[in-house]
Amino acid sequence: MTKLGELQLETVMDSVIDGIFMTNLQGDILSFNISATQIFGYRKEEVLGKNITFLIPRSEQAKYFKYLHNVTDEKIAQLYRKPCRTGIELLALKKDASEFPLELSISVLPADEVVLCTVRDISERKQADLSIKSYVEHIETIMDTVLDGLITIDMKGVIHGFNTAAENIFGYRARDVIGRNVKMLMPEPYQSEHDSYLNNYHTTGDKKIIGVGREITGRRSSGHLFPLELGVNEMTVQGKTMFVGTVRDISERKAAEIAIDTYIRKLQISNSELDQFAYIASHDLKEPLRGLANNALFLEEDHAGSLGSEGLRRISRIRFLCTRMEKLVDSLLYYSRLGRQDLAIEEVDLNALIDNVAELTLPEETTQSVELLIPSPLPRVTCDKPRVSELFRNLISNAVKYNKCPRKQIEIGVKASMNPHTNVLENRVFYVKDNGIGIDACFFEDVFRIFKRLNEEDDAVRGTGVGLTFVKKIVERHSGHIWVESELGHGSCFNFTLKLGE
Repeated sequence: MTKLGELQLETVMDSVIDGIFMTNLQGDILSFNISATQIFGYRKEEVLGKNITFLIPRSEQAKYFKYLHNVTDEKIAQLYRKPCRTGIELLALKKDASEFPLELSISVLPADEVVLCTVRDISERKQADLSIKSYVEHIETIMDTVLDGLITIDMKGVIHGFNTAAENIFGYRARDVIGRNVKMLMPEPYQSEHDSYLNNYHTTGDKKIIGVGREITGRRSSGHLFPLELGVNEMTVQGKTMFVGTVRDISERKAAEIAIDTYIRKLQISNSELDQFAYIASHDLKEPLRGLANNALFLEEDHAGSLGSEGLRRISRIRFLCTRMEKLVDSLLYYSRLGRQDLAIEEVDLNALIDNVAELTLPEETTQSVELLIPSPLPRVTCDKPRVSELFRNLISNAVKYNKCPRKQIEIGVKASMNPHTNVLENRVFYVKDNGIGIDACFFEDVFRIFKRLNEEDDAVRGTGVGLTFVKKIVERHSGHIWVESELGHGSCFNFTLKLGE
């Protein structure tokens, strides 16, 4: 080659981004372009005439010579007159003796007995590959540790990913489903619906089920059908649209729901039968009671002279007990109606309701001894107005009845409070608080039991023991809870929620 030709070749080689150098068949370096000097860290004069092996670690030299032998083999030499397109990856040495990965491609020029080497530093690519591999392994670890099944499909419905949880749910190994259509995991009509969703997305871009959870039926490897919860999200991988389905086997939950529904239906039937029994029994009890009371009255009126004072006292006691018994029967009748009658729901102004209840519950002569406080206006609620009126009437009446203070105080309001039934902080808890005799903590549950009176020995306090039972029933019919806070001798505070209209 002429000097001019060599100069032109060197100029061309120095303009190439990849490192290029030439050696003779013995491996002695004949040329070394600028990119090669930058890759290896040597100046050109430091490498010319040296053998290529000083650029290759001892552990990699066998790999290099095997590649060189394949290229120079007479049987395939003709295939390598042009630069080898496949190349190999191996480690090389920089001037500072540090190793780095490079991609090497060799071509042999038989006429000139020259080996042309093209090299590229792939350190950054290898580091990126390691980062991607680490990231993928991290993602795979997460996917295999989550409890939900994760299934990745492409736009045609072909499965590309199937985590351990999905294997456990469907009974397939990942290798058995990857590459197959996801329809194999579902029966009709969900197979056709799935095709419809994908076709619709292809044509319109409408993401009908993306980000929306729903319940469908899955099919295990055994052919067994089971309920599952499915959520689908879209993602882009290397420019391709993919879908990730999150699946959860809800067989146990569905079985529990069926069991609960069955239990609720049985309980509703039982309660209905009990209410009906209470209604019939209490209705039938009133007839003999009236007969007993009437006969006692006849004895008192017609035979007062022969009965004497003791006889009249006993007759009077019979009539009193008959009256009390009739009140209990009436209360039982009313309690059964509370559970059976539909609520007449409307929006109610509690301030006006309580004004009306107080006017009817507190006689004029008590206004000097009873103080009713409402610290701030009460909200409007959606409720059964007559029932909630009775609720407040019972609580106000009890606050007066079970109070020995000369100046009785009743406070009605709304507050935020922890609900002991749900352990949730409620923002709207209604309360009726008094400064009465209070309730011992051991009776906090008993006060709501029907016909349970805590002051039976106190003749000054008369009642049937059903008022708070009615209150509790009314609150529960409004999907609420009721509880009491009290200390014996220091008043009581009845708290309740009305959830039906919220």
